[in-house]
Amino acid sequence: MMVDARGKSCPTPVIMTKKKLEEIVEGTFTVIVDNEVSKTNVVKFLQSQGIYHEVENKDGYFYINVVKGYSCCITTSEKQQVEQTEKSKNNIVVFISSESLGNEELTLGKILMTGFLGNIKEMETKPSTIIFVNTGVYLTTINEDTVSILNNLIDNYNVEVLSCGRCLEYFGIVDKLKTGGVTDAYTVAKKMFEADKVIRV
Repeated sequence: MMVDARGKSCPTPVIMTKKKLEEIVEGTFTVIVDNEVSKTNVVKFLQSQGIYHEVENKDGYFYINVVKGYSCCITTSEKQQVEQTEKSKNNIVVFISSESLGNEELTLGKILMTGFLGNIKEMETKPSTIIFVNTGVYLTTINEDTVSILNNLIDNYNVEVLSCGRCLEYFGIVDKLKTGGVTDAYTVAKKMFEADKVIRV
């Protein structure tokens, strides 16, 4: 079975993959995508669902071979990531849609945003996920100060950092991502709806 998601924009490849998974109890199928962001988004979705998969790169396309219902299993590290998310008692999602905190004075706003992110590590309750969209993706790419802060949150506090793949593509900075992973609109919506609390900045 084949799921041809070539030429489809975010989050369509993930939704197509989800629908195919729901159609079968046990079996295999292949998802074809034509860009790195779509490949990453589908893979991350499959990992979050505990679905075994392998990726092949052929003739400029990514072939994601999916196995559902057999004895295959995800890796130990992937299991731990899924279990950590499921067991989170304080599922707080921080949603950041700009590189600046406040829009009146951009230079000041960037300083304030750096301070905001830097203070997260001092909070008694840390967010489970920080999502960056629109110009917020500059904080995970070209802003070295915030990249360093976010890497510290990932490494020392198990905070998940996600950047909107379509936003990275729009600004032409996919290859400049320096922290966290790439996500899609479906995953963003799912995480926000399943969160105990969403903090929008």
